[in-house]
This record gives sequence, C-alpha cells and structure tokens, in this order.
Amino acid sequence: IRSGVDLLGTLLIAWARLMLPLIAIAHQTFVPSPTVRAHAPAALRAPVRSILVPATPAAAPLLTRGLQAMHVSVAAGALLAPAVADGFAAAAWGLFDSCAFTHDRMFEASLAVSCFVAFILFFESIHLVVDPRVYRLDGAAPKRPLRGFTTQWWKTVVPALTYLGSIYVYHELSLGQLLYGPPPADVLAHGPGVPTWGRVVTELSLGVFLYDALFYPFHLSFHKLRARRWRKMHARHHVWGSTEAAAHNAVETVQNSYLDAGVQVFINIFVQHLSPWGFKHPLSRALHNVMVVYLLCESHSGYDLPFMSHRLFPGLFGGPVAHEQHHQQGNVNFHQFFLWADRILGHTPTAEQNRKHREALAAVGAAQDSARQQQAAAEVVR
Repeated sequence: IRSGVDLLGTLLIAWARLMLPLIAIAHQTFVPSPTVRAHAPAALRAPVRSILVPATPAAAPLLTRGLQAMHVSVAAGALLAPAVADGFAAAAWGLFDSCAFTHDRMFEASLAVSCFVAFILFFESIHLVVDPRVYRLDGAAPKRPLRGFTTQWWKTVVPALTYLGSIYVYHELSLGQLLYGPPPADVLAHGPGVPTWGRVVTELSLGVFLYDALFYPFHLSFHKLRARRWRKMHARHHVWGSTEAAAHNAVETVQNSYLDAGVQVFINIFVQHLSPWGFKHPLSRALHNVMVVYLLCESHSGYDLPFMSHRLFPGLFGGPVAHEQHHQQGNVNFHQFFLWADRILGHTPTAEQNRKHREALAAVGAAQDSARQQQAAAEVVR
C-alpha cells in the first residue's frame, strides 16, 4: 500500500506539473495560428512531444507499434504469470480500498466529472505543444479551444452540475436499490473481496462493449425515427457539426440535451450492475468510468494521434476519425466507440462520402493556410 501511495503521489505531481501551466494558459484568448504554441513553456512541450506525440509524422507509426506491443506483452504476461497479474490487481485494490473517499456514494460521479475535465483540458490543450497541421483531422489549428474553461464556461460547468445534481437525487431516492436491489449478502457481510486480474479485465472490457452496444439503438433512433421531437433531443449535440466545417473540440462531448445525456447515464448505470460474477467489483466500476469518459472525449477531440484507440486497435475502434465523419455527415458511423454494428447494418460511409468528407476537412486547413500566408505577407509589407 505504501508503494502504491508513493506511485499515486508521483503521478499526481506529474499531472499537476503538466496541467497547471495549461490552466494558466487557458485564461488567454487563443488565435488559431502557429504562434499559439509559442505560449507553451519548453519544459511542457518536450515531455508531451517525446512521450505522447512524435515531433515528425514519420515517427508516429513507431509509437503506435510500440504501444501495441506493450498491450500484447501485458496480455501475454498475465496469461503466462497469472499470479503476478493477480498480485498487481490486489495491490491496486488495496490502494483503492484504503482511500476513504472511494467509499462515498458520490465517488463514481465525482470521478467521471474529474475525468471529463482532465481529458477535455488535455485534448483542447495539446495543440500548444504539437503541430495541429499534422495531427488535427482538418489539418488546421483548433477553432476556439479551451473556451469551455474561460469565456464559454457554461459548456463545462452546466453539464457537470446537472450530472452531479441528478446523481445526488438518484442516491437520495434510493433508485439504485429500487431498480437493481441491494448487493449480494456475502458482499454486504464481507465486502467485495480482492479481485483477480482476469475479473477486472473481463468486467472492464464487457462494460465498455455493452455501454456502446446498448446506446447504439438509441443513437440510431435519434437520427432515423420520424418523430421530430425525439430527434430534436439529440440535435444539440450536433450543433457544432451543423454550423462548423472545422473538426470538433473535446468540450462538445458534453453538449447534450438532458434527455440525450440521461439516456447515456442510465445505460452506464445499468451496465455497472452487470457482471459474470453477479456483482461488478468497485475497482472495475471505477476503471470503467475512466475508460468510457476517455473514449468519449477522444472520439470528439478532432485529432488523429498515434496513441488513440483506432490506431491501437484498427478495425475494432472507430475513434475520432469515424465519429468526426458522423458529426459532419450525420447518416454514417452511429457507434460511439466500435464499428461492428455499423458494418452489419450498412451504416459505414461509401467511397463517395469518404471523398467528400476528406475534401471538406482539407478545405478548412487550406483556408487557414491561406489566411496565414496573407497575414505573413501583410507583416512583410509593414
């Protein structure tokens, strides 16, 4: 437990050193130009470039292959030495269980909100340390980044307070026990126990898959049903795609109507009560929230980075590439994470749709390059 606490402290310090300068930078009004990245301290640019995003596009596949190899090696190690993997899961659970706040009924909701803030801030700040012309889907600097933390603060504050307030009411009314009943008697008597590595991985993977699968028919109905009022409930989430040609910013992840967001939240709550073991372990539930929030923010980030899900697991995840096309065209790629149901139901884009999508995104980058050249010419004249 002590080593786990030391590790957690090191990670928190590293996170603070990375994020605090970005929070300070967020108070400035950013202009989409190469000068934006000059605001970021060199000490901040170096680790992000070297660890997360290669400085040159040619090195990006190497990072992707390295991360894929890491996943394979971890899986192989867990299969060949399950006792070691179980020991790691036990240590993680010991650290998790020793923290009093993880036993609070609002912990999972607070964790989800914290992850949304961290991941949105990360994806909307990464243009400060890498060249967006290389990694943005439209080849241009993001449009109005970080406004959700400054002039458009309601884009982050309102969804967070609404979600936390709704979950508080959910607990106050004991809806969890009314809908799903109390935990099993042995869990109430002896606690959830120490999970195995296999249990955590299985519950985490199954939870992410079921969340995406169960929301799919709702998402499809938001676009396909003729009931105008029902479709209007999802329209708010597509405001950016209907008014902007530029790729999305991550804050658009949480721009939803109350009904739209409520459907996703209740599906997530339902999935959190499903497990082959009859009771989903608290550690698996916490990791599920982190993973789902990350994937949601990633899919709305507007980036194509070498560590993203569609790069690590091509053909399995759609990532921001597929979801950006969904937002721009509306009638394709209804999955939030995966691709299988779209393929089965024929909702993958045609070659012509792909061509139009590429041209529309390329036009954004070309327009920004033209504006940049005109600005440079004007400065030369002056």
